[in-house]
Amino acid sequence: MMNRKKLVFFVAIIITFIIGLGFISKGSIFTKSFNKIENQDHNIDFKYNLISHKIKPKFLGEAEAMIAIDAKNGQIVYAHNENKPEKIASLSKLMTLYLVIQKAQKNHGWNQIVNTTNPNLVRMSHSYDLGGFDFKKNHKYTVKELYKAALIRSSNNAAIALGEWVAGSNKKFINMMNQQAKIWGLKAHFVSSSGLENSDLKHYGYNQVGNDNDGNEVSAKDIGKIAVYILKAYPSIVDDSSQAVTYDGDQTIYNENGLLPGKEFYDPSLGVDGLKTGYTDSAGLCFVGTGKVKGKDRLVTVTLNDDDEFSNTIKLMKFVYKNSALYK
Repeated sequence: MMNRKKLVFFVAIIITFIIGLGFISKGSIFTKSFNKIENQDHNIDFKYNLISHKIKPKFLGEAEAMIAIDAKNGQIVYAHNENKPEKIASLSKLMTLYLVIQKAQKNHGWNQIVNTTNPNLVRMSHSYDLGGFDFKKNHKYTVKELYKAALIRSSNNAAIALGEWVAGSNKKFINMMNQQAKIWGLKAHFVSSSGLENSDLKHYGYNQVGNDNDGNEVSAKDIGKIAVYILKAYPSIVDDSSQAVTYDGDQTIYNENGLLPGKEFYDPSLGVDGLKTGYTDSAGLCFVGTGKVKGKDRLVTVTLNDDDEFSNTIKLMKFVYKNSALYK
């Protein structure tokens, strides 16, 4: 009897061990799949598929740099001075919002309350030029509200508060931005989550990285890549970036994108629904545009230090749609 019991016990252990191995193996497969899903936006193969150099668009003035990218497959269809890092002002918020979205999409993050009580951020929020979204004393702001304030109104204080929510401190978040840039292999250097240069940030105690005159510097090609990554990670961003005006939190916010319906440069043939404006004295006028024409891939454009950023974006989009083999 003892031998029989031992045999049954031994067989049970073996069966349990085999089942356990099955779960471990299955778990490994699931882990690999999860990692692949997590990192799939890092593996976009950005290749050149340029329109013939014999065909040249006629722009107003001369932008410092420009690029146009097919957002579906990453193919670059137009490029001008695209590899030189330039100051990009509030286009920087696309990297900030990418990292915010990564955290917000987990554990009901969109509804979490963000700390907006820092006196310096409150003071910045009351500045029309440098703030853009009031942090009122008796209102608690959610991640979703500040995300919309940073994206649509381009609020600098909202972007900084969101960065602190993600990483625990402003300095740690800027480090995260630079780490993400390295993961993507970008020519990028970030010193702020908002896009403000240190010369402005120092008045509020947020010039924590770099020298007084430093600002975020990213090439047109690489800010275009960031735009493609964020569109893939969170396609619903265009539902927000397409809003010309909206009520957010406890105040009305206005979108500076001049290509949206009801705006001065609106062109219904282009289907523009985003994405981000930017301006500082050092960076000049900058714009990441995106649009989706029926039956064609989504297009992303970037123009840096361009006094006619909206007119030239229209010209660039129409040039691509007319001349690129990808859009015929």
